[in-house]
Amino acid sequence: MIKRNTLLIFIAILLQACAGSKPFTAYWNAKTNTQANKFSEKEALYYQPADQISVKIFNNNEFIDIFLETNSPGTLKKIYNLGLSLWIDPDGKSKRVFAINYPLPAEIPYTDSQFKSYLERFSRVEFQEELIDRFQNYELIDTRINESVLTSTTVKEEKVKVQLKTVNQILFSYHVQIPTKVLYPDYAEAKEISIGINSINVADKQYYSAMSSKEVIQKNLDELRVGAYQNKHELEEWWVNFTLAKE
Repeated sequence: MIKRNTLLIFIAILLQACAGSKPFTAYWNAKTNTQANKFSEKEALYYQPADQISVKIFNNNEFIDIFLETNSPGTLKKIYNLGLSLWIDPDGKSKRVFAINYPLPAEIPYTDSQFKSYLERFSRVEFQEELIDRFQNYELIDTRINESVLTSTTVKEEKVKVQLKTVNQILFSYHVQIPTKVLYPDYAEAKEISIGINSINVADKQYYSAMSSKEVIQKNLDELRVGAYQNKHELEEWWVNFTLAKE
């Protein structure tokens, strides 16, 4: 009886361990509408359907917090390969004033099959660790003072904080926290703010040379169908305005 109970306990522990190391296969196989997915407990303030990105923004007198979230592996591959540029216009005029370039682009882009294999290597806990280890450097740009600074998540005194997570049914969650005085140094009353998204790099000839033969064939077929190649490798560029909360 003791041996039998010991065996049952061992099997239970083994099953629990296997469940905890389940890879992200479900993200690749799911055909559901990602807009209906539960991105987080807070409802998104804006949803961009082309790249399936939800946006949330919260603010007080001290900080402005921006969240970008997606459950799309295709969008995540675009971010890995060509980076993510978050532009902010404190005056709400959709102009490139302040930017956070993070994550920075990969040196060698992933093909579809390579990125799928890459994701499937990780459990959720392992993927969280991968995001922390892989993406540390980021760039801050302030066109008002013609400044560009390369910094890191390891720099504790950095005022603008960035963080990546994969939790609560969210494949990829990006959070940036910016002190209000960084965007509004003259303590002007913050009313409306513009947020813009695009890839840091563009898909050039060097990028296409790293594509698989299957992807090159598909690219050529697309060119024949529509007369011009519809770029599927870069994030779609867009802007959206938000009215900031008053304390």
